[in-house]
Amino acid sequence: MNSREKYNKRTGFAQILDEAVSSCPEREAIVYGSTRISYGELDRLINKTANMLLSDGIGKGTPVALISRNTPEFLIAEFALYRIGAVPVKINWRLTPAEMEDLLDVNGVTNAFMRAEKKQWGEELVAHYHSKFRFFPLACHDGEPSLIDFVSSYSDSRVETVLDDGDVSCRLHTSGTTGRAKGVVYTHGAMLDEIETVRGMYGYEPGQRYQFIAQLFHSAAIGAHLCLATGGTLVLMSRFEVGEYIESLIKERITAISVVPTVLKWILDETEKQGYDLSNISVVRYSTCPIPPALLERAIKLMQCRFYQSYGMTEMGSIVTTLQPGDHTDGVPGHLTSVGRPIPGAKVRVVRPDGSDCDCGEIGEIIVQGPGHMLCYYQLPELTEKVFSDGWYHTHDMGYLAEDGYLSISGRADDMIISGGENIYPSEITNVIMQLTDDVRECAVYGVPDETWGERVKASVVLVQGSSMTPDGIRAYCRANMPSFRVPKEIEILGELPKNPSGKVLISELKARSQS
Repeated sequence: MNSREKYNKRTGFAQILDEAVSSCPEREAIVYGSTRISYGELDRLINKTANMLLSDGIGKGTPVALISRNTPEFLIAEFALYRIGAVPVKINWRLTPAEMEDLLDVNGVTNAFMRAEKKQWGEELVAHYHSKFRFFPLACHDGEPSLIDFVSSYSDSRVETVLDDGDVSCRLHTSGTTGRAKGVVYTHGAMLDEIETVRGMYGYEPGQRYQFIAQLFHSAAIGAHLCLATGGTLVLMSRFEVGEYIESLIKERITAISVVPTVLKWILDETEKQGYDLSNISVVRYSTCPIPPALLERAIKLMQCRFYQSYGMTEMGSIVTTLQPGDHTDGVPGHLTSVGRPIPGAKVRVVRPDGSDCDCGEIGEIIVQGPGHMLCYYQLPELTEKVFSDGWYHTHDMGYLAEDGYLSISGRADDMIISGGENIYPSEITNVIMQLTDDVRECAVYGVPDETWGERVKASVVLVQGSSMTPDGIRAYCRANMPSFRVPKEIEILGELPKNPSGKVLISELKARSQS
């Protein structure tokens, strides 16, 4: 038996719902447009789906993919898989069919819950796998049955599987330095440890009405899980459009939100222009990318509520440090621009290249420990060993610790771009642009500061002599050959790229030009 006080059953991660199902079965658990699902109904739908899966031969340890925008059915399928001990394999719905096929094959998946973003992409996947693969519906279009319809005839009798802390709970994906997604493996115990640690210190409360727009395939899904674990109402949105978002804030009497800086800025702009009453909001959580201090101060002044910040990463079960509400208003220099202090059970060090600890205020690489740490990268033992050293995860983030233990982020040790909360690697874009072999000779992709997105993707391109290719033409090619969030927002044509004597492109010079 583990040492957790609240989540100590041998039923795995799905037990986080038990408290709300028992104490408030009639309360709304999930709101999605006109769809409203109580905790009691959610439990019944999860059981029906679990019984359907068992009848189809899917059980403990079976990997099953989840491919969809946010829908209630995604959560129903996810928790049904947890309940029978199967392993949800979460895949970014924005990826192309070829990218999805690669991840499905690597993960050994032969079953998937899918709501294809583009009908053609879905048809391509189904055709590619023929009869070797079972696709279950989620929330479908054109009169097709949804998951709720699909499982309606199955028993809603309770399904529980004996699970230990070390049993694998799920896999999700994070991009690597080459741009290829890595599978991050979680265990039931680590996920439960993270939820139990964070639930009492990050502003989640019974009855809270929480509007959620982060994607459920992300590690940010911990926000949805925490809401359900504490008996809140999860107001789920599949996309962000500022008018719809604010309308929902008002109509659904939202009391808590989690935002990236982009969304926070739009909320403030629209509220000031239209005079919206957002007085119901008592909690704002923000994370994923740096937030301009002026924007944060503006939000604190306008919204007059509790603000929480978190810092973490997929490999650590999401949250490692938090900046608490009091830290936002105590006036202590450095607190408002920091990411706070470690959560209980987590540790943070900042180290030099030789592994020795940096002095307070000295910038170095951030390494961390925490309750929600991953088990491993899926089928990548050498990489797992490389990123973990003596139990410490090497984040490749750069930062420094203050004397009072508050952590500040200075940048990244690699070239990853964080734009609107999405992790983007330059090679993912360079590899596509360089397919224009008749027109493009060289290309460099990098991030530049952006008030709206945190960073925006910029590409500097050298054309083949005689080419008439334009930035608009390159952008159109990118749109047709990669997910939209990777498409460069700025493309410039240069005569040559700056290089050092060894021929390496000087990204720092390109960035400096962009900011001058």
